[in-house]
Amino acid sequence: MADGWQYPALAAVAARAATAGSPAVLFNVQHYGARTPTGRPAPPTGIAPPTAPDQPATETLTFHLAGTGFRLHTWAPETPSVPAGEVSGRRIPPRVPSVEDGGFTKELYGGTVVINPNFLYDTAQSTEILLTLSQEAWLPDFVDSLLIGRAYRAMTGAAAAVGDGQGMPILFLQSPVAPYRIPTRRYRDDGSGENPRVANGMALRMLVGLDGADPTRRLALVRALADTALDSGFGLQVTDRRFGRVRGEWWAVVRPDQNRYDERRAELTQLVPAGRPSAARLLTFVGAGRVGSSAAIAADLAARNVGILAVAEASLQGVAFVNVMVPVAPARQVSKAVGGTYLPIAQGLGAVASECGLTKRQDTTDVRPIGGTPAASSAMLSTGPVTPRLADAVGPADRPLWLSWDLPLTASAGAALPDVAQLVLSQLLADEVVGTGRVDYYRARVVPSGRVRGRAKLSVDLDAGIGQTDVPTTLSVLCPRTEREVVSKLVRHGVPLRSMSLRLAWRERWLGRAGSVT
Repeated sequence: MADGWQYPALAAVAARAATAGSPAVLFNVQHYGARTPTGRPAPPTGIAPPTAPDQPATETLTFHLAGTGFRLHTWAPETPSVPAGEVSGRRIPPRVPSVEDGGFTKELYGGTVVINPNFLYDTAQSTEILLTLSQEAWLPDFVDSLLIGRAYRAMTGAAAAVGDGQGMPILFLQSPVAPYRIPTRRYRDDGSGENPRVANGMALRMLVGLDGADPTRRLALVRALADTALDSGFGLQVTDRRFGRVRGEWWAVVRPDQNRYDERRAELTQLVPAGRPSAARLLTFVGAGRVGSSAAIAADLAARNVGILAVAEASLQGVAFVNVMVPVAPARQVSKAVGGTYLPIAQGLGAVASECGLTKRQDTTDVRPIGGTPAASSAMLSTGPVTPRLADAVGPADRPLWLSWDLPLTASAGAALPDVAQLVLSQLLADEVVGTGRVDYYRARVVPSGRVRGRAKLSVDLDAGIGQTDVPTTLSVLCPRTEREVVSKLVRHGVPLRSMSLRLAWRERWLGRAGSVT
């Protein structure tokens, strides 16, 4: 059961992996992508690394969108050692052909990273920022992809520049995400006026680490992003830090300006091809976590006019992973075999620019050599071209559900446990009010005490017969009903009821405001 939790002596392995003093961290990266419009790949969730299926990964991240996705695992080696280079890795030939029947491909990469011990890795001292280009369903064209890339450059660049260039570490950044509309004043502060949100919109969400000794950095970051938002017509919201507020509650700094946004789009229309991308390349930049590394990558892509359709950036055990889906330029959309490559970052970015640059070379700006930036030691993993199913990823009836859990790593008597996100998704799909569903985002961490803590975002398409006004009531019934059924199944698998915490809600703030099933 490669994606389950059936391993020998899991608690001991987890504790050793989480506390190992080695500066080296092992990683697996998997890319999934459709090579035909009919392909239906879905990256599985689960904490078992493909190259080490008998032990749990210390940290796991899965991101799935438009028939493409990324799946990452990190863990410490059982025998501490220091490899010769800062990043060593390779593409791992699959046991079966890379391009499989069913119209999709998957590529597996593995390696080792020597981590940076000075990189801040503390989500307790952090703040979140939401930058919104559009609150409608995510369906970008080539112009939008450039604007998303420029918004990504602005966010990462601002984080790297504050504090006289000392910067703030980016712990997490993702796009698209569910955009947030601030309820009007007639609603109470408990969120009772919040309508069900769009599952994915053209919005970017960033989590940055804070320096308690210098609180001015947070204000400087917000000021810099507010200037960007005002200039481009973006919306900007920050974590509501007032007493009693929880994650998922936002404070509006700048509201979206559609007229200004349309002006910025018009400026690019003459430079960028019309239409929506029909081919894309999946990229993962991996290296030791360093402040400014993602800003250097974002600046390089933006300078070469490479668009961005989606990004999922995270720090796992001090290793920085920047996962991006970039559109292939129409002029380079020639029929070619899908494949994977592992390249040094400078060589990789050059190859990406040749295939994915959306403008002529003379229309690009000066590109700063990546070798002189904090990202110089990173490597690039590339898979493609793949065929993203843009329209299928953002159905008008798709609704986001947020899931959190805290469970023991193993059940009593060593019984095998199914993956929590897959168990919840299966239960949702079995419900009569749900048509289709998927796991958009999944992150889990094994702590030294032998427990698994995780969060996920799932998207469900409700039955077409449910009226728009009935959606909130339907979701309010669906979530606790699914909770009860999943908890019952976990109890039958041998997990004591008092040892588990699980919560599913259609309003993210409810994960922190309401008690979990325990």
